[in-house]
Amino acid sequence: MAGETVSRRVARRMAEGNPAGLLYGAILTGAVMSATAGHVATAYGVIGPCLFVVAVYWLADIYVRVFAGPFRDGRSPLSHRLRAAAGHESRVLLGGVPALVLLVVTSLVGVKASLAVDLALWLTVVELGGVAYIAGRYVGSSRAAAFRESLAAALLGVLMVVAKSFLH
Repeated sequence: MAGETVSRRVARRMAEGNPAGLLYGAILTGAVMSATAGHVATAYGVIGPCLFVVAVYWLADIYVRVFAGPFRDGRSPLSHRLRAAAGHESRVLLGGVPALVLLVVTSLVGVKASLAVDLALWLTVVELGGVAYIAGRYVGSSRAAAFRESLAAALLGVLMVVAKSFLH
């Protein structure tokens, strides 16, 4: 849209997609990282379980939308429902990407597994807080109010960082 700022465009595109799915993907990835990091020898050993859990959650979301949707939305062909659900729920897959990419990159440059996972978890904290900040600004909150909301949203990520310490 003409005259739209970059930050407004990002927020609008996020709102048009599935921001809840994005958050779920980040939360699931962080939770699996927290739970598995101490049980594998390398950071790469964390990636498989993360991908598996996020993929199962994504498929479960698709399944629920496809087969429960007719109760709410009426009749439509299965193929249409599958395409629409897969597209809408793809944000679940994207939510975990930043942490997983950071995990791979830090591992490739020789960072020890525990630190690589910690860095990925802290990136998840930033992602959760960042989405909340963008949402707050999108709906017209002041910068200060959006920042307070981002801090509240980031607490779940901090909980995952702390849980990793207690679990291992």
